[in-house]
Amino acid sequence: MNLEYYIIRGRGEDGSKFQLARLQDESGNTYKGEYDMARQFASMDELKGYLASDVIKQPLSELSMEPMNI
Repeated sequence: MNLEYYIIRGRGEDGSKFQLARLQDESGNTYKGEYDMARQFASMDELKGYLASDVIKQPLSELSMEPMNI
């Protein structure tokens, strides 16, 4: 499954974390209300793991992610 994401950088005490602002899969599903928009992540691997286990509920190996073209 391919996911497109938009993140907001500069979060956390030292500004090194980011938040997920928008998510969309190839079918157009935006998962609105299904993920925690306030949660902060230190790495893309952490974000991908969270999405695989808590939001999409698919094996990590089946997810691919790319930034949205906004």
